[in-house]
Amino acid sequence: MLLSFLKNRLRKFRINSWDHVMSSTPSLACRYFISLIHSAMFTLMLILFQVSSCDSSKSDHQRTIYYIHPNGNDNHSGASPEHAWRSIAKINSVHFQPGDQILFEGGFTYPGTLVFDSSDGAAAENRLLVTSRGQEPACINGGDDGALVADGCNYLTIKKLQFEGNGRQDGNSTEGAFLTRSHFVEMDSIEIWGFQHSGLRLHICDHARITNITAHDNGFAGIHVTGTTVWDTTRYDNHDIYIGSCATFNNPGDPSVTDNHSGSGIVVSSTDGGMIEYCQAFNNGWDMQWNGNGPVGIWIWDSSNFIIQHNISHDNKSAPDAADGGGFDFDGGVSNSTLQYNLSYNNQGPGIGLFEFGAAKVWQNNIVRYNISIDDGKNGQGSLAVWRGEAGGTIRNCEIDHNTFYNRNPQGPNLCIQNNWSGFIFRNNVFVYNGPFLMAGNKLQDEKFINNCYWNLAGNAEFLNYPDLNSWAKATGNEMQQGRFVGIYADPNIMQQELASLTSPLLLRDQTQRFFAPNRFSPLIDAGLDLSLAGLNAGKYDIYGKQVPLGEGYDIGAVEYSGD
Repeated sequence: MLLSFLKNRLRKFRINSWDHVMSSTPSLACRYFISLIHSAMFTLMLILFQVSSCDSSKSDHQRTIYYIHPNGNDNHSGASPEHAWRSIAKINSVHFQPGDQILFEGGFTYPGTLVFDSSDGAAAENRLLVTSRGQEPACINGGDDGALVADGCNYLTIKKLQFEGNGRQDGNSTEGAFLTRSHFVEMDSIEIWGFQHSGLRLHICDHARITNITAHDNGFAGIHVTGTTVWDTTRYDNHDIYIGSCATFNNPGDPSVTDNHSGSGIVVSSTDGGMIEYCQAFNNGWDMQWNGNGPVGIWIWDSSNFIIQHNISHDNKSAPDAADGGGFDFDGGVSNSTLQYNLSYNNQGPGIGLFEFGAAKVWQNNIVRYNISIDDGKNGQGSLAVWRGEAGGTIRNCEIDHNTFYNRNPQGPNLCIQNNWSGFIFRNNVFVYNGPFLMAGNKLQDEKFINNCYWNLAGNAEFLNYPDLNSWAKATGNEMQQGRFVGIYADPNIMQQELASLTSPLLLRDQTQRFFAPNRFSPLIDAGLDLSLAGLNAGKYDIYGKQVPLGEGYDIGAVEYSGD
């Protein structure tokens, strides 16, 4: 700005006055230059004043920090630790500005419900931050109500806090944290427990980032993303939702829900674009008050363009006579989504569910690859289940490639195919079952099987009422390519380990891990199809992050052989 001014002044001086000045007395020229310098100095001072005022305002704006301490006083300014506020009620009475920070003194409990709305301003470069001061987190005790409600509050960051309720059966009747119509929100390093509904619920939010949340001992779910679009054929209420490095466990069920499922770890719906990764879900759903459909460890429905990867879901449950209770699930209305690099084990229901209950959107074009299911389906539904309910809806087109399905349960099948739909293709998978390959009463019809390995732990080579796998293949056209049998019936020689140590999702990106990997005698090595020849993208890595292929060809199953 100053340079522009000087250039303009010099230009004007040169054009209008230069000849006159040079032809005049020296005193006149001197006066012109002095006038120019005075004008420049005045303008410079004005500019510096304006910049200083803006920077000072911006600096003060960004650095407005409010302190909360149980020994504080709500009549104080709150602007220093010595003048801290005392209560959540005081916070709720203030309209915060972009860049403001609210610091609870760590190690103390504060009763009440934090409430933020659209009057609490924030911006991308000046977020509103709520966190703890010191090494320990502060605890917000909502009692019978929630600990946090944000309605229409954008660019809100909540981190390093605890949210506590009175308990799902002891008076609490809501969510721990409820964020609705709030965009670009961030929640990180929060522990949430004791709420009847969900620990954390997002509703009609865009660009949310949820990380390092520990949600346990809640009712309906640990983390729940919801909308209103279940009967809408095209619209979604949430967009770009990221959930990472979270742990959801011991969320048994909502005692107030008696006509539908409850007790999931992480459940997402009405969402276009999102990801769940490096999360854990275990021991959820064991006290659901309903004998119909049930909860799942980690699942989505009414969603599109979603990825679930690098997660572990184990020991999840449902009501004794109810369905589900599985590890992972793509449910009604899911499309163009991928389930990859996940581990599921010891779940009451199937390790992976592919279900359609009758949602308005089409369930289609999904991918399930490089997952491991171990001893899932203790209710008899096996490693993977496909189902469409009587309510209708459409379910079609799913690529199921390079998975390891291993079921050692008594009479434990790999597959539960309760009805048949087109476009379900199984390639390069390992199927190890204990007796029946299919759940009793099921049949295969339109599903296609190409280049998979099968092994019956019960020692019976009979396959689906045929003397052996080869006879079934010739009769049905499965496991056949250009008139050649391409299936494998053999012990896959997979190294089995104790499942108790398989708890950290970080193990699923550790290339040194060998859980359920083939040994050097395995028929799986270099026996897989190159799916790119069929125009498919099988991914670049196996479940532990090893590049594929490592040898002369792709291996069958979720783990690439890398040497004993």
